[in-house]
Amino acid sequence: ACQATWGSVFYFKSVPENLPIWIFASLLVYEYFSLIYVRSALSAYFFPRYTMLLFVGYHIYFYSVPYGFFDVAMIPFDLLMCHNMIFTILALEVPASARGSMSLECPREVYNLVSWSEWTASLPGEWTIFLPLNSRYIPLHDRHQEDEDIENDIDEDVNDDNERDDDSNDSTEEQNLV
Repeated sequence: ACQATWGSVFYFKSVPENLPIWIFASLLVYEYFSLIYVRSALSAYFFPRYTMLLFVGYHIYFYSVPYGFFDVAMIPFDLLMCHNMIFTILALEVPASARGSMSLECPREVYNLVSWSEWTASLPGEWTIFLPLNSRYIPLHDRHQEDEDIENDIDEDVNDDNERDDDSNDSTEEQNLV
């Protein structure tokens, strides 16, 4: 129902009967592709921008020509989008997967980090789709940590263990005296 309403708003002039449905179906395919295959940072940067470029280009043709070949113009649009999807997988996703940028712990390299607590099992609110990608997953073994900090942490842990041992020895001596 919503598609028919918006179709009459945006495609108000004489067009092939199924053109709004074709455009809507094409965009659903690209959306599903984006949900499943766009997982690396380069893909998240490239794929939406190129998709928008093609979509705007098609609509510039649509609105600038009074009675154009709109259904025929969908063919190069869809072929360029197929090229976009194949390029995204082969040139961006496969190398990112080989690098280990995505893992089972974090299936996407970039994500939205919100500043409030969320239940881990709950779905985010619908309005969060408009939040920018602001965080990047870095695998645990790729994180840089300075040697001094590691040595200081080890020294503090050893000192804490020694203090605990001294406290436990004192308490056992007191129990023996009683």
